[in-house]
Amino acid sequence: MNYQKQVSVGGSWVKGAEVVSGTHCKLMSAAERMPSQFKDEKTGETKFQDVAKVLFSGDTETKNISLNRATINGLVDAFGEDSALWQEQVLTAETEKVRVAGRAVTAVYLVPDGYERVDDENGYTVIVKKGTQVGAPEDAPSIDF
Repeated sequence: MNYQKQVSVGGSWVKGAEVVSGTHCKLMSAAERMPSQFKDEKTGETKFQDVAKVLFSGDTETKNISLNRATINGLVDAFGEDSALWQEQVLTAETEKVRVAGRAVTAVYLVPDGYERVDDENGYTVIVKKGTQVGAPEDAPSIDF
């Protein structure tokens, strides 16, 4: 039988319900992709999560945070694809109550300075540069009535 090394992260984790929306924070480590505790419903395979250390304003200890897709896309847009470049950047934590698998949880989004969290044309949360038109086609045809 073949085994893969299990990677675990030490330390406490961010609890979304305890984060005050509007709090400033900084990522203190590069993000690492690691197995999560969840399995894909269709395939049964382990899902992965992107985890980094975060330090919230007023705290003295870093905590682990699982970065959601909207946060990752916003950080890539603001600072580049290398998560090492995301470290030490001032971010604003924004929270939103959501349902995941029928359970109420608090999602935490990390928003770079000069960016905002909005919904795209399909209703998904995205983080974009302030003033960006979301979901507007680049070459929208003009329609005369």
